[in-house]
Amino acid sequence: MSSNTNMEKANLVWDEYKYRHEHCWKLIFQITAAVVIVSIVPYTNEKIAKSLGYLIVSLPTLGVILTLFSTLRVKKELKLWKTIRDKHMELQQNLGILEYTGSEKSTFRRDVLIYLSILAFLSVINIFAIVFVWIPALNKS
Repeated sequence: MSSNTNMEKANLVWDEYKYRHEHCWKLIFQITAAVVIVSIVPYTNEKIAKSLGYLIVSLPTLGVILTLFSTLRVKKELKLWKTIRDKHMELQQNLGILEYTGSEKSTFRRDVLIYLSILAFLSVINIFAIVFVWIPALNKS
């Protein structure tokens, strides 16, 4: 193949790589925003929280479920991202742009999954805080 064809392929793969990477970050921010919003709602209006009682934990529970479901979706996106990343690195090496030694393993997937796990864990802690601290405090007042 000609050098121009390889460069065009490299540019297309680079565009896809950027899209996938940005898409993963966008999902992470959207998931975080949604989980934080449903997690803080029980604290925003004491009257509603008091009248709903323990049903108020359904919102933070939704946050946990959303995080777990989103983790499955993000895993699929990260798999696509890795495929594109590997192809991008291969094309760069073939064109002599960069030389890869094999030590360039990305930690992006691991870091994203750790972050989402922490988000789910904090959501579970929030549920316990609502059940054992917030609601009893509301019932005393």
